[in-house]
Amino acid sequence: MEPGDLERLRDFRDDLRRGIATPDGESADPAGIASAALPTVSLSMRWDTQGRVQPLPRESSWRLVASLAAIKVFKAQQNGSWNRLKTCRNPRCAVAFYDRSRNNSGVWHDVKVCGNAANLRAYRARRRSAHTG
Repeated sequence: MEPGDLERLRDFRDDLRRGIATPDGESADPAGIASAALPTVSLSMRWDTQGRVQPLPRESSWRLVASLAAIKVFKAQQNGSWNRLKTCRNPRCAVAFYDRSRNNSGVWHDVKVCGNAANLRAYRARRRSAHTG
């Protein structure tokens, strides 16, 4: 790796995370995924043995990783699984997770870790306001 490659990969990762949908279905930063990191990668296309076009990375160093990630994002967008990649609703956590719920309604990366704590905070806040109001 060359000097600065790790920093570029971190920036690229952060750009991807900003492009992931929040549990409400909105992208945290719709333009984030189209920021400076992604347009700099090059891909080539080739026909596979079944006659389908397959994207291939044409880069090296940190851009190779970015190219591979761009290919995965593209394929996930094509097959609909990109919409299931979300960030945890808990602002203290913000972990990216794959929503496996039947109706794509998951909001916590782990209900026991983040969901229970958030629900308990909301319950206590409602109880406080009911007693003071």
